[in-house]
Amino acid sequence: MLSQQQINQFFDQGFLIFEDMFSQAEIKEMLHYFDHLQNMALLCKETTTTAAGTNFVMTGPRIDRVVWCAGECPELLEVSQDPRILAPVSELLGSTEMVQLICQAHYKLPGDNLSFQWHQDSNNREEGTSLWTDINGKGSFVQTAIAIDQMTENNGPIMFVPGSSKQGHIDLIQHPERFNSETAKIVTPLLNPGTAIMFHPWVIHGSTANQSEKPRRVFINGYAYPGANRKTYPGCGTGRTTIYEGE
Repeated sequence: MLSQQQINQFFDQGFLIFEDMFSQAEIKEMLHYFDHLQNMALLCKETTTTAAGTNFVMTGPRIDRVVWCAGECPELLEVSQDPRILAPVSELLGSTEMVQLICQAHYKLPGDNLSFQWHQDSNNREEGTSLWTDINGKGSFVQTAIAIDQMTENNGPIMFVPGSSKQGHIDLIQHPERFNSETAKIVTPLLNPGTAIMFHPWVIHGSTANQSEKPRRVFINGYAYPGANRKTYPGCGTGRTTIYEGE
């Protein structure tokens, strides 16, 4: 159960860290599936290739993301349904029922130059259009990321602008002038493997390319308040409704 301080931190700062949520043995097992997905991705010859309900999104030989990775590796779906994740997500959404939209393996391999510009996940949800409604009035979405590798200062860690979630959806795609990274306060959590971070759809975040000699991989899952989403996402299991029934 989350403390009131944790709940306040999520909505005020925009993110919440859970140290060592998963054991090193569990991370080792996840690594096995990430290696399998990586080997499959490197065989892809098209920009987007689908296999077993999983989409491999590539830019040449670079893996941009593996969408609904649980299609090819259903064991990863079990991780996304783990009570250690669902319990806090349920509290933050204010609903025991939630709709899982995202189940992705993200890779930043040495030399691949993959980076993510400053953005809000609410743009990815299509907030401000007919495809999304903020049902609970608090963003109606929680994104989670489990660190598979150590996040260091030079391997492309996720950077956040704390407090930016209180601005609401400001649509940085259409209005990039609404955010100035040079004057913003930026926080870069350096996560250990097995640590999870949950963040608000309005918090501004991004990441630079991996400049190290080791990979930086994360397992990302996203959950929406029921009725918020009307967008069709790729992948065999996206949009599935799950219910947190307690432990």
